[in-house]
Amino acid sequence: MVTHLSQTQMKAARYEKRERLFIFSLLGATTIAFFSFGLFHLGKFETTDEHLWKYDRIPAYWQALKEQEWEKTYINDKPGITVALVSGAGLLFEPDPEINERRYEGDPIKRGLFNAYAVDQSEKTNFTFRLPVLIFSTLSLLLFFWLTYQAFASLPIALITTILMAGNPILLGMSQIVNPDSFFWIFGGLGAIAYLALLEQKRQIFVLWCGILTGFALLSKYTAFTLFLFYGLALLAFLLFPKKEPGNTLLYVPILRKSLIDLFAIFSLSLLVFAIFLPGVFFHPEYLFKGIGQFFSLKDLPFFIGSLTLLAGLVFIFFRFGLKKTTLEDALAFALSLRRFLLTTVILLFLGLFFLSFVNVWMGQKFIPIDALRDTAYSNEPQAFNFRPIIPKTEFEPIKNTKLYFMNAYPLVFSLTPLLLVLLFFVSLQGLGGKLGNRTRRVLFTVLSFILLYLVSTLFAKVVTNVRYTILLYPLLALLAAIAFSEYGTVSRFGRKRVFIVGAIILFLTSQFIFFWHRPFYFSYTNTFLPKSFTIHDSWGHGSYEAASYLNALPEAKDLVIWSNSDTVCRFFVGKCLRSRKIDLARVTPDYFVVSKRGLLKEGNHFTLINNPTPEKNTSYYLAKLQSKFVWQLEIGGRPDNFIKIISFEK
Repeated sequence: MVTHLSQTQMKAARYEKRERLFIFSLLGATTIAFFSFGLFHLGKFETTDEHLWKYDRIPAYWQALKEQEWEKTYINDKPGITVALVSGAGLLFEPDPEINERRYEGDPIKRGLFNAYAVDQSEKTNFTFRLPVLIFSTLSLLLFFWLTYQAFASLPIALITTILMAGNPILLGMSQIVNPDSFFWIFGGLGAIAYLALLEQKRQIFVLWCGILTGFALLSKYTAFTLFLFYGLALLAFLLFPKKEPGNTLLYVPILRKSLIDLFAIFSLSLLVFAIFLPGVFFHPEYLFKGIGQFFSLKDLPFFIGSLTLLAGLVFIFFRFGLKKTTLEDALAFALSLRRFLLTTVILLFLGLFFLSFVNVWMGQKFIPIDALRDTAYSNEPQAFNFRPIIPKTEFEPIKNTKLYFMNAYPLVFSLTPLLLVLLFFVSLQGLGGKLGNRTRRVLFTVLSFILLYLVSTLFAKVVTNVRYTILLYPLLALLAAIAFSEYGTVSRFGRKRVFIVGAIILFLTSQFIFFWHRPFYFSYTNTFLPKSFTIHDSWGHGSYEAASYLNALPEAKDLVIWSNSDTVCRFFVGKCLRSRKIDLARVTPDYFVVSKRGLLKEGNHFTLINNPTPEKNTSYYLAKLQSKFVWQLEIGGRPDNFIKIISFEK
């Protein structure tokens, strides 16, 4: 018997050793693949507004620190400090990027007409400031792996979570861009997992981890205040679905007290980190609360402050005087009696959101014209959240908000990979059937309820979402899908070990195929469930390099004059770009117009021809040529509604 047990133990030890070797080998392959695909085409595109970070905000932050002008460390309303901290490493190799940005040549009188960029330098500058972002993103995958392992004490769950994040084309594309969202998903996702680790393992070190990571998330983007909603939901889930059912509901009281103290410590530590790296907050405390202000207008502020004051008072009474035993026990018992109902409701709302989104697009958006709503909102800017005439001012408010809710969920729903969706639907259906353990229920309830409420918050903030605005949700969904994968392993007839090894390889290879197929426009990924006639993206600068390459290959390209609705094309074009949309044909004759989907929508930004000798060939005439008489086009992702096109000027 002793020999038999010894052999069994030895066999288990050998398997564990092989499994660990497999896990860490695949983890290495995953991070290397992420970095390698991210390195491809790294300098050969320009996103809108990215130049503001490279040439202005990043140098301004470090200059402010150098000169100890602390107020000037506030460089943007995002605030985007983590962009300056990480991408600022590029300043070591290019200390003054603005000096090399432009080239000046030709008739001095015409210099004011044109933008002429140093084309070779544009690509070098992009690479210099983006490479630190990509390296940081790649290394963060290892931290995601470690924190997930700490939270759930499972190497397989940690690996699958990392594969799903590293295999997400949206996250890969974001990791190539100098932008606050490139760091928001990292620090926000890590902060969320650190808090789950705190609840699961009850180790105070994770208060420190969570507080620091939350602080850096806030330094990336004020939207990180929503993390405290996630923490509250996670705490609620932990109370509703505990590791071990307490015999007496009053045993929850010390847990709740301790958790509230931890949340206060996390909040305080996050503010400390925020203030250290943005010292301007000591001179202007309002910088800290700009993030909260995006979800509440001034008229809501008294209500918000009053609610916080009332909550603080109730917490003080709870801690100082306590509550009657019977009152508290009855309240906790009532909450526990609702947990099945709450979980079922959240799952049904989540599945309903996705199912109705699929049905709507498959029916040609007859129920909710989402593409038309998004296009209308963009074309009506700078008026925020204006959907007229698609949604009239008199429309019943609940119906209007329902349409807008589906509109804001649209980019998320159709940017998730098919395998990730399958795992999410599997764990949701298992949850409806009551076949999940409490650990999975905790994560399922927390993530799904947070997603539903996060989308509600976008309506309060009055923003039309794109994948950048939902970037925080991708690592959370990857974690939930990894736990779903683990659940499948426990119920599959193939066995947990086999499912894990084969499934991990399939997930890894599938992600590499998606990367290869969609390169270099990872960020424009759209899943196959969305018909080709629709799109969740606009070009956002992607395709500009390719458009410029076409123009640069034309005869005497250096003498060509173009107008582009986006400056992103001009940064790679060897000729001259007209600065103004008002083109005086008596002074200059353009050769080509470059127009993207964004440029077509924004009528106020259309070019205008002045002193036109052929008035019938006006702006409308040339824009009509976009339908079929263009000389070059690129449909990003093979979607006709996400384009960049070149039309020729008729001389």
